[in-house]
Amino acid sequence: MMRLSQAALVALLTLSLTASAQDDLMDFFDAPTGPEVVTSTFKAGRIINVQSPQTSGRGEVNFIIAHRFGRISDGAYALWGLDNAQMRMGLDFGVTDQLQVGIARSSFGKTLEANAKWRFLEQKKGGGSPISLTGYSVWMRDGLRFPEDGIERRGVHRLSYVHQIVIARKFSPEFSLAVIPSLVHRNLVDQPARPNDAATVGFGFRYKLNQRLSVNGEYHVLLPRPIQDGLHNSLSLGLDIETGGHVFQLHITNSRGMFERSFLTETYDRWQDGELYFGFNINRVFQVGKR
Repeated sequence: MMRLSQAALVALLTLSLTASAQDDLMDFFDAPTGPEVVTSTFKAGRIINVQSPQTSGRGEVNFIIAHRFGRISDGAYALWGLDNAQMRMGLDFGVTDQLQVGIARSSFGKTLEANAKWRFLEQKKGGGSPISLTGYSVWMRDGLRFPEDGIERRGVHRLSYVHQIVIARKFSPEFSLAVIPSLVHRNLVDQPARPNDAATVGFGFRYKLNQRLSVNGEYHVLLPRPIQDGLHNSLSLGLDIETGGHVFQLHITNSRGMFERSFLTETYDRWQDGELYFGFNINRVFQVGKR
């Protein structure tokens, strides 16, 4: 009986040592052999309005539903803006893990969009680039009827374009920062003194509160100032809520439109005057192709 117990003890110790050796071997193979790509700099494709460095993965479709309500200062009669809503719906498809193409339609201005986004430099830890660089270009078509004012207009006059570079860095698991210079061109302007081209520089941040929540913000400065009397810089603050399959983004902003040309160069309201809008974005990702 004693010999049987000793044999069982020896067998148990042998199995334990063998399992430990196998775990050490797997850890050796799983250990990173070079710089690692930094992920989740931001959780959604947009910080609030503007693009983040995130792109849809290969074969993924990101379906975005965005609402922007009326002015909160309209008071109880308009249910603090909730009676008046604009909507934007978009689809972003990941061609590769770095290249994304998309389409969208906004009720504000009846605007159609076609866009492309390319993350051509990734931030890495343990060596490599300290920042990520992402390019974004969008084509927009205004669908409103032309006014009957005797001025001849053609379909090409409905078009406008925005080109951006998103320069981003994740400084810690909690804090990320982005700088976004943009160039806006419109084929037709509404005032003769207004230039067809405008530039902006934007700043965005994310501060992670816990595994599900983060505080986001962005601010865009028009260059040069002023482009036109009555225009103001866009400022937005929001809260991201991640639920696994969805990312909900709740925010307050002084920009009425949700596409690039509008919030960058057509913001006529000011935080100082209480001219604010509540809105939200819902991001839902579907896998439709091979990863």
